[in-house]
Amino acid sequence: MSSSQTLTIWDYYWILYRYKFRALAVMILAVVVGYLWIINAPKVFEAEAKLFVRVGWENAGLDPTVNKLDAVAVNITRESEITNMLEHLRCRPLLEKAMDMAMPASANVTPESREKAFEGFKRQLSITSPKQSMIIRIGAKGDTPEQAYKAANALTTLFLEDHALMSRPAGSFEFLSQQTDRLREELEAAQKDLRDAKNRGDLASIQGRRTALESQINLLETRINEVTALLSASEAKMLTLRSSIEALPEPLLKQMMVGSPNDGLAAMRDKLFQLQAHQAELKAKYQPTHPLYIAGQAQVDEMSSILKDEDPDRDTIIQAICAAESSNQAGLVAQKRSLQQQLLDLRKELAILNEDEVQVSKSELKVRHLEAQYVNYAKKTEDARIDNALLKDKISNVHVIQPASLPVLPIAIPKTTNLLLFLICGVAGGVALALISDQWDRQVRNHNSSTGSESSKKANPRTRLDAVATPSGLQELN
Repeated sequence: MSSSQTLTIWDYYWILYRYKFRALAVMILAVVVGYLWIINAPKVFEAEAKLFVRVGWENAGLDPTVNKLDAVAVNITRESEITNMLEHLRCRPLLEKAMDMAMPASANVTPESREKAFEGFKRQLSITSPKQSMIIRIGAKGDTPEQAYKAANALTTLFLEDHALMSRPAGSFEFLSQQTDRLREELEAAQKDLRDAKNRGDLASIQGRRTALESQINLLETRINEVTALLSASEAKMLTLRSSIEALPEPLLKQMMVGSPNDGLAAMRDKLFQLQAHQAELKAKYQPTHPLYIAGQAQVDEMSSILKDEDPDRDTIIQAICAAESSNQAGLVAQKRSLQQQLLDLRKELAILNEDEVQVSKSELKVRHLEAQYVNYAKKTEDARIDNALLKDKISNVHVIQPASLPVLPIAIPKTTNLLLFLICGVAGGVALALISDQWDRQVRNHNSSTGSESSKKANPRTRLDAVATPSGLQELN
């Protein structure tokens, strides 16, 4: 048969049949080797720990140093949070710390040996989380139960500590406490300045004081207008009165001055009239040098002098009549001047109040601003204090629901599956050996046919038999 001829399915059957003992030997050898490997395989122990992730302080709140008014909402799902924790568990620094804790000897080796040890330690770990679950499984394999337990326990412990530290900013409580104390001092100083500014102006309330001043100013302005009207009326009355009494006779003026008749002055006037009448009679009877006439004239002169002293003149009477209205007018003028001075004082006080209001408003604005800042920082300080307390007591949103335990039994090796795999390998190896054997025999025969003579082929019936060992060879021969 030619070496370039394609083999048919019957050729393969014939090859397997021809080399069946070799193929069978390979299959049996593979099964025996697999069985021996299963029996003598090194024991592997696995320690397991499980963590439960719940909604807690770390993922439900913001950093205390973040301004919540300016914070941007970030949609973090539970799946992404679990993924972040899985990546945290797989990060190199954490795994190196766990390796150093579980295998102290790995810290004192060369970098190459340490890298190999780290890769081996990493392959022994299994960090997974079931889908749609809040459980994280940490598995660690080892040649001994102690080695597996140390690896799982070290990784769990270090992750809990590292997660608590990563979820809380370092030094935030001290920083916020200092800022809160500083704001408290500034607030107390601002409140003192505001109190002093109010005390300087005797102010309990700017608005209350302003309302009181404006009310007093309005009352004074109204009263000044009333007094001004009364004063104008009084001045008009004075002018009218003077022009009216100028044309009145003196007796009527005297009567207007005194009001009702004065009995004493009337009696004196009657006496003077009688004396004058008697003196006229004496003048008719006697000479001016007569003693009676002289005595009578003396009495008349004396009574006239007395009446002249008691009875005022016209100008005095006019002044007396206008005196009451003049005094009323002077009182109105004085009252108006006093009211205007009070109004000026109140307006000056209002101007001072306006200046004080600017200072007080600035102080009040500063106090309100500092109060808002102080309350905000006090709340943040309390949040940071709670963070520190949780960190101190090792409280977080990750709980160990299954701590790492010392494994007693090694991991069971699936014997049937492994034997089946070795059997499949044996079958594949047997088929491959049969094909390789057939191919080798073909090459040997081709080599012999090219170098041997025709007589030797006839003298060697075995070679001729090998040439027709397959169905394809028989067909070629025919």
